[in-house]
Amino acid sequence: MFKNIEKGIQVGEHEGAEYVELRAEDITLSIIGYSDGRVDNLNVKVRSGIACRVLYEGTWGFACGTVENVESLVKKACSLARVASPYRKEKITLREIKPCEDETKKHFKMPPQNVSFEEKISRLDNLYKLTKDYNPRIRAVSLRYTDSQGFKYLLTNEGTRIVQEVGDVYSYCWVTGKENGTLTAARDGVGSSEEGYEYFEKETEQKIAERIGKRVILQLKGKTPKRGSFPCVLGPRVVGTLAHEALGHLAEADLTLNSSFNGKLGRKVASETVTMVDAPIKGTFGASKYDDEGVPMQRVDIIKDGIFQGLLTDREYAFRTELPASGSARAESFLVPPLIRMKNTFFEKGDYTSEELFEGIDFGYYCADYRGGEAQLDSSFQVGVQEAFEIHHGELGEPIKDLSISGIATEALFLIDGLGKEIGFEEGYCGKGQRAAVSSGGPNVRFKKGGILFGGRE
Repeated sequence: MFKNIEKGIQVGEHEGAEYVELRAEDITLSIIGYSDGRVDNLNVKVRSGIACRVLYEGTWGFACGTVENVESLVKKACSLARVASPYRKEKITLREIKPCEDETKKHFKMPPQNVSFEEKISRLDNLYKLTKDYNPRIRAVSLRYTDSQGFKYLLTNEGTRIVQEVGDVYSYCWVTGKENGTLTAARDGVGSSEEGYEYFEKETEQKIAERIGKRVILQLKGKTPKRGSFPCVLGPRVVGTLAHEALGHLAEADLTLNSSFNGKLGRKVASETVTMVDAPIKGTFGASKYDDEGVPMQRVDIIKDGIFQGLLTDREYAFRTELPASGSARAESFLVPPLIRMKNTFFEKGDYTSEELFEGIDFGYYCADYRGGEAQLDSSFQVGVQEAFEIHHGELGEPIKDLSISGIATEALFLIDGLGKEIGFEEGYCGKGQRAAVSSGGPNVRFKKGGILFGGRE
C-alpha cells in the first residue's frame, strides 16, 4: 500500500505543505438486522480509500477519494488550505512527536469475515427464540449484528509509517414487553475489538436472553419510584454513562473551552475518593496501539484524587494547551478528518464491597443498568434507567419501573462517598459527529442525598 501512496507525500511537500498526512484503509463491514423472527437487513460494505490532510501556512486542508487519485487529492487539499489560510486568525501548530514505524496484528481465533452469513443468522435465530421464550410477556425482539475486519495505513512526511489491523464484533438487542396494558423495553449491547467471532462462545445467546429478559420482566413487575433526591448507588454501566456523556466530553480539549471544566485544570472538582480515567485498556472497544495521527494511545487521568488533571488531546490541541498528545485523534473512516475522541472512560475502583456501599442507606435506590441518556457541556444529564431496585435499611428491595435520574455531574462528584472493589465496562458507540467505538464503566458508586435527582410519579 505504501508504494501506492508515498508519491502523495512528495506532491504535498512540493506544494509547500508543512505537514502531509495520508490515511488509507481497506475494511470490510457486515451488518445484519433481524426483527420479529426474520432478517430485514443484510449488507456487506467494503470501505476502501484514502484521506489526504495537509497543514499549509497554519491551516488544514482535507480531501479524500481513491488511492489511485492520491496525487490529485493532495493537490486539492493544499489548494483548499491555501484559499482558507488568509481567513484564519490563529495559525495551527502541531505538537512534535517521535515518528514511528510499526505494524500491529489482530489475533482472532475466528476472524469474523471467515464466518458465513448462514452461521451468523443462525445465532440470531437462536437468540431471538431464547429471548421470546424467556417469558410470554415479551412481545417483540429486535436484533442487530455488525462486524468489521481490515487494515488501516498511516504515512506522514515526518517519517511515520504504521499499519494497523482492525476489527470487531458487536451484537445489540432491543426487547419490549407488555402486561395489562403496560409497555416497557430494555436493551443489551455486547462486543469486542480484541476477540473475533469466538467472543460469542462466552457471551452466549442463552446468557444474553436471560439478561435482557430479566430486565424487561423486572420493569413490568416494578413499583413506581418516588420523586426527589435520595442516597443511591449507581452500577458500573450507569456510572459509566456519567463518566462518558456528562464528564468525558468536557475533557475533550476541543470542547473544554465551552464546558464546565474550562479553567479548572489543577483545581478540585470532586471528592478526593474520585479518580476518572480515559485509557486504551486491552480488550475494550476503542483501544488501539496508535490513534489516527500515529500517536501512541495514552492513559489520561482526567480526575486524580478529586483534582482535574488531564485533557484528551490531538496534536493540534496538545500544542495549544501545552499538554502531551494523548493519542485521542480518531476518525470514523477515511471520509473524514480525525476528531478528539474518548477511548475507554471509567471511574477507578475503591475499597468497598457492594454490601458495605448499601449499609447505612435507610431508603434509596440502586440503579444497575440504563436504557439511554444525554448530557450537555454544563454537565447536566438525564438518564433512563432500565434496571433498578429500592434500598431499604441497607438491603436491596423491590424492583423499580419507569425510573429516570438527572443532575449536574460536576456537583454530584463532590457527593460521592464510596466506590466498589470491582469494576465493569460496557461496549458501545459514541456520536460527536462521527461514530466511534468506545467503552465506559466503573465500580458501584455511592452518592449522598443531593447528588442524584430521581424522577417518578409518587
